[in-house]
Amino acid sequence: MNLFKTVKRLVLIAIGAAIMAFGIVNFAMPSGLASGGVTGITLILYNLWGISPALSTLLINIPLHIVYFKFTSRPVFFLTIYGTACLYAFLSIFEAMGPMIENLQNDLILAAICLGFTLGLGTGMILRQEATTGGATIVAKLLKDIFNVPVTKTFLFFDATVIFASLLLFIDITVGIYSLIGLYISIVVMNKLQEGFVSGYKVLIFSKKYKEIGESIQQNLKRGATYLHGTGGYSKEEKDVLLVLIDSKQLIRLKNIVNEIDPKSFVSVSHTYETLGEGFTFEKNDKNEKEVA
Repeated sequence: MNLFKTVKRLVLIAIGAAIMAFGIVNFAMPSGLASGGVTGITLILYNLWGISPALSTLLINIPLHIVYFKFTSRPVFFLTIYGTACLYAFLSIFEAMGPMIENLQNDLILAAICLGFTLGLGTGMILRQEATTGGATIVAKLLKDIFNVPVTKTFLFFDATVIFASLLLFIDITVGIYSLIGLYISIVVMNKLQEGFVSGYKVLIFSKKYKEIGESIQQNLKRGATYLHGTGGYSKEEKDVLLVLIDSKQLIRLKNIVNEIDPKSFVSVSHTYETLGEGFTFEKNDKNEKEVA
């Protein structure tokens, strides 16, 4: 089982690297778009001096990996080496094949969307396997470990610096704006992959009729409910709170149920980025229904 999981992990990392490489060669290089991070640096080198992104990716990452080796565990370091090697290999392959999609130079918005999507999807797939392709991720982790600099600040500074350098060196303001659109899309897609796609809502219901509401939710929505006990901070009164996790399609029905039973109830609704477990990521077991929040 462990061998299967390991092989699956390595395959997904390779697929993610392939998607990234495909986007760079087919959307960034022909259209002259910029990007953030080490990918952006390789595009600067390509547009200024024609240096292969595959070669520059490898050369930039070698010193970073040497330093990173001293600050991380061996499994994480191995996955980083593997991810970088996959990206180098697929960049070399796609560069040798040449662009497989018609040049989008005259449709930069489409090129930016495609570039952002492929970079975000590929990077997100790799990060979900707790791996990286080196580059800015190594820099961010080193600064976090050594100087306690937040990772998000490092990425923001690194990406902004590379995009600004691209504006000065090889792209005009129009292409720069499209490049920023692509960068934004890549971040959104990458974050979505990290947060998960099985989203839902966490609902807290404050009502004296919490038991009646809970029973109605179980009967009509087929969702379990958890009863939480607490004390009011101001009133010091003992209170029972109903906790329910539901999907987006059931939110309106739940509000109607609560309003019908106790219009004076207090309801707090918050978004959950990913909901795992019975009734969400696998079939509900009726015997345990009442135990599932």
